[in-house]
Amino acid sequence: MSFVGKSVYNVWGGSTLRFGKVVEEKMEGAGVDRWKYVRVDWEDDEAHEMDLNRIVNLRHLEYDEGHSWYRIDRIRAFEPSKMIATLSNLI
Repeated sequence: MSFVGKSVYNVWGGSTLRFGKVVEEKMEGAGVDRWKYVRVDWEDDEAHEMDLNRIVNLRHLEYDEGHSWYRIDRIRAFEPSKMIATLSNLI
């Protein structure tokens, strides 16, 4: 099953929801250790990007592009219209 084009979310920092769309996927590993990884185009993600830049600068690191890939069990696919309908019931 392809996740490209699917809406997904991820919980960052224990409490912050990040929302985006999967733009690319790949398989890595071998045998039972084979996993699907996805790259996500996150929406309104300034807080996460600011925190990431702060960590890279404070630790004098170079950003590793490999960190932009998420193992499929670290994100959740969802239907935005269903989530919006559910959330609107809370108002």
